[in-house]
Amino acid sequence: MAVLDDFEPLEYYTKHLKQEFRQSAADYFDGLVKRSGVDEKLNAATVQKYNAAYAVAEKERGKLGAAKAVRGLTIALIVMALIAALVMIICYACGVTSAIGVLIGGIACFVVGIALIAVLCTAVKNYVGRRQKNYDAAAEKADRIKNEAFDQLRPLHALFSWDATRELIQHAMPFMTFDKRLERERLEMLQNKYGYDAGSDDADVSTVFLLSGMAEGNPFVFQRKLRHAIISATYTGTLTIHWTTTHRDSEGHTVTEHHSQTLVATIQKPAPQYTYETRLYYGNEAAPDLSFSRQPKNVHEYSEEELEKMVKKGEKQLAKKARKATQSGGNFTELGNSEFDVLFGATDRDNEVQFRLMFTPLAQTNMLDLMKSDDGYGDDFAFYKHKMLNCICSRHAQAWDTNTNPSRYISHDLAASRQEFINFNCAYLKSVYFDFAPLFSVPIYRTTKPHEYIYKDIYAMRDDVANYTRCEAETVANAIGEARFAPAGSSTRCILKTQFLRANGRTDNYRITSLSYHTEPRVEYVSMIGGDGLMHAVPVHWTEYIPVSRTDEMAVRETTDGRNDFERRLSLNSFASFVRSLSPDGATGYSDWLVGIPTGGSPFADVDDEQFANALSVNTAAAATGVLAGIAAIEAAADLADEEDAKRAAAEKEKADGGDADGSDGDKK
Repeated sequence: MAVLDDFEPLEYYTKHLKQEFRQSAADYFDGLVKRSGVDEKLNAATVQKYNAAYAVAEKERGKLGAAKAVRGLTIALIVMALIAALVMIICYACGVTSAIGVLIGGIACFVVGIALIAVLCTAVKNYVGRRQKNYDAAAEKADRIKNEAFDQLRPLHALFSWDATRELIQHAMPFMTFDKRLERERLEMLQNKYGYDAGSDDADVSTVFLLSGMAEGNPFVFQRKLRHAIISATYTGTLTIHWTTTHRDSEGHTVTEHHSQTLVATIQKPAPQYTYETRLYYGNEAAPDLSFSRQPKNVHEYSEEELEKMVKKGEKQLAKKARKATQSGGNFTELGNSEFDVLFGATDRDNEVQFRLMFTPLAQTNMLDLMKSDDGYGDDFAFYKHKMLNCICSRHAQAWDTNTNPSRYISHDLAASRQEFINFNCAYLKSVYFDFAPLFSVPIYRTTKPHEYIYKDIYAMRDDVANYTRCEAETVANAIGEARFAPAGSSTRCILKTQFLRANGRTDNYRITSLSYHTEPRVEYVSMIGGDGLMHAVPVHWTEYIPVSRTDEMAVRETTDGRNDFERRLSLNSFASFVRSLSPDGATGYSDWLVGIPTGGSPFADVDDEQFANALSVNTAAAATGVLAGIAAIEAAADLADEEDAKRAAAEKEKADGGDADGSDGDKK
């Protein structure tokens, strides 16, 4: 990274980090390929064969479709011919017509229908059968080649890891470290020192994702919450009415007119709304008395001319605000850089001195570059600062795919797998980096370290019996799934809340409260006056949401298993038996080195910490002995090959050096 005094986050990403990380991701993947022993050229040739076979299969599929279309047309012609024959014969027989031509036509249609049936049952059937056989053979051949290509890459698939993304980011940005999970020490520090609120006591939110760590020695946490809110839903109903009126026209005749009108009624009723909210929380001791907020203005979408107009209009508003502050004894004053002051828009700041200390000229330039550029996400972020706690809420983070499941890389095509690996990890890095970019834009944030970091103090924690935090427990519960905890009759999403009950060694027991709604259809009649001068009751159908809840219990314990090892553990009979002893349906969940098992409200004494520990300590090699042994053999072979290559290279070098020393010419004998 650039030195602290002149670090520019946008420039660093566009000129260095973006390409360097892409190369690192490619190198990481290629390293896995080498470890796996996969023959890339062989796979490429197999994929090429598959693509050719697939093209043939698709061509045969088209021919089969055409054949089936011919069959369908033939059937349609048969039906039409027989119907025509039946109609004409009946018409002649019933005396509707005496024309002999009708009878002859009916007989002819009948004969044509019978002939077409014969054609359908012979030629068309055989034609469709041949096409079907050709397609099945082509599709089977393509599938066989695809499976062959897939089998070639199985050793590589076994090496894919859930943790690869974090490893890559930490390698690319060594000033940033990720926690295995949001442990109590980190949470305590964020809460007690910086004022972070994880929302554990908020019944309307449930934590579904956590990513914590240190950036430049300062603590941070990404948190995604499932948020529940009650909104006003609009329901609409209609009723069509009819009436008649009479009047005399200009000639004295009585005229009757028919009228119709559709009455439209609307009502408002409460309804739940569920949304995900992803935010970055970052603690920093710089400007400790300053608070402000700013909202995104989509600056990157405006032209220079439009921005100039926006700034001029904003300058007048700032000047007016400054005059009012002077008159009322406030402390708001305009910045010299009116463009930054307007576009950043933190006009609710409450400490001008510390605001200027924080937003130096370099910080202002960095922030404007971020907001105006399309190289990142532009001005899509809200920035909240309350004392020492900073919060970034960006639009791109709401769409951030946090799921690092390596199954997304699994493919029969090594080239496609490599591209997916690189693209996903680059997108992950971009989302993380540009949430931090507004913070990195502030030089004082990068130079300020917490006391605990500088002096390596152990942060004081309250005396609590829980081994793990409530928000961690919520992520585990959500990993198990809402459906497992859903109340009877639930018709909506569920908000899962945790409450610590008791601990037994390293095993915690939590009460899981699931909050949801049961729905009932309702009808409300709205009185409306129609064009007929009468009142009408317009029915409006609406849905009543009735709160329902359910409580359950869940045992949580830490594990040394990474996600990959835990996935293997799920197939172990010993672990499955232990899970079923607590949860008859075999439900379990994993999140950041924590395992949760619903206990169905069974007595906590049944959850033995030692048994839980033993179930998590059984060697997972038994789950996939062949695969793991194969991987070990492959790695050993790769290491041996590397050693042989090194020896061969050394021997060749020694030979070359010897030849040079005695003046021999390698091309002469």
